[in-house]
Amino acid sequence: MTKPIIVTGHKSPDTDSICSSIALARLKQLQGIDAIPGRAGEPNKETAFALNYFHVEPQQLIKDFYVKVGEVTHTDVEPLKVSASLKDAAQWFATHPASIAPVADNGAFRGVIDRTALAEEFIKTVTGQELSMVKDLMHDPDVFFSTSDRACDLPEEGQVVVVDDGKYVGMTCAACAAGVEKQKVFLVDHNEKKQIIDGIDDAEIIGVVDHHRIGGTLATDGPIFILFRPVGCSATIVTGLYKQAGVAIPKEIAGLLLSAVISDTVLFRSPTCTEEDKAAAHELAAIAGVDIEKYGMELLKAGANVSDLTPEQITKNDMKEFSDGNITFTIAQVQVMDVSDLLAQKDVLVNALEKLRAANNYAASFLMITSIIDEATNLIFAGNLDEVVGKAFGKDVLDKEVYLPGVMSRKKQVVPPILSALK
Repeated sequence: MTKPIIVTGHKSPDTDSICSSIALARLKQLQGIDAIPGRAGEPNKETAFALNYFHVEPQQLIKDFYVKVGEVTHTDVEPLKVSASLKDAAQWFATHPASIAPVADNGAFRGVIDRTALAEEFIKTVTGQELSMVKDLMHDPDVFFSTSDRACDLPEEGQVVVVDDGKYVGMTCAACAAGVEKQKVFLVDHNEKKQIIDGIDDAEIIGVVDHHRIGGTLATDGPIFILFRPVGCSATIVTGLYKQAGVAIPKEIAGLLLSAVISDTVLFRSPTCTEEDKAAAHELAAIAGVDIEKYGMELLKAGANVSDLTPEQITKNDMKEFSDGNITFTIAQVQVMDVSDLLAQKDVLVNALEKLRAANNYAASFLMITSIIDEATNLIFAGNLDEVVGKAFGKDVLDKEVYLPGVMSRKKQVVPPILSALK
């Protein structure tokens, strides 16, 4: 059975990542293509507000794209019984090319016997010794797998037994995994490998729709659909795809796309915002039946409330990994109406950033505390990149912080100068 295409956004998903993936998957469905939206994490408060407002359920959570052992297990391989004779074992090996045979007792896995053990028993027949039974020859296998394990971890040679909760399931091998159908994946709002859901090497990327820089080492086996546009939001691009296809945008989908544009452009305040984003937003608002300013402020206020988040949650909010090829760093961002409460706990936040950095061996971990009202960002960080940060923004770094007036966009105003300063 052919697997549906999974349309998904990046890790630590934001409103654009969640809403654009839902909208693009719906477009494909309306075009008769078997596609489903997926998400890499839980919706944040802002995204949850949009989903609830337009009565749309969040898409299914995709933890990884790894082919699982359960997908490539031959469940029709009957095990030997504990009470089996050597003749039973010989007949089993005669019909199975495996080097080991599983042994089970009423479904419970008991062990394996080796094909080579039968040769020793043959010697006994020649010398007139008493022959063993299967139960005398069985032993624990060197390794066995469960159905939830990754198929890429299977040994290159030989067969292995698959066991779940002590119950025998079947047998498999690396060659079995090589022939399994790959999961087709369509990426939205990202293209860098570090931001893609884990296990993408086990899957097949068939398309990318994005508005970020092209980065990382993403590679495909063949030609794919790629659409990048220098606009403020992926949802603007998806809106254009509906028009190009001549497909009417459903009301709730228009609402989600509008929410994404408002979020990514901070209600048109971000320097990444283009006239194309504004035009798309007004068209979408008309379809969704909402007032842009009124709804937009409600949406942003919902996302700006971080009072119930832990420091660890704040420092991972909308976090993305970036690399210059030598080092990797992260940048998270929170957009608030008033930055004073967060800056009051700056030491705690920097400590949480340091724990995140050290645990993952990042060169640095940044947090953008962005004021929607003041249209400015306090950039705090952990790691030994003070000189790089000072060079990037032409400012003195004071106690792991720089104040950046007019800075609201990570992709346009923070990532490029840091990468440039690292050269």
